[in-house]
Amino acid sequence: KDGNEKLKDVTIIAATNRPDRIDPALMRPGRFHRLIYVPLPYEQTHLEIFQI
Repeated sequence: KDGNEKLKDVTIIAATNRPDRIDPALMRPGRFHRLIYVPLPYEQTHLEIFQI
């Protein structure tokens, strides 16, 4: 098997801070169904995170 078979009930989550470096082959249609941009937090949020 080459890893292209369909998997049932499997979710894969990927994250990067350098989307410009992702191989275009990974971004072909059918590979990732949703892209979500998460912006950097505001300064106040940074402070709250560091207080945890």
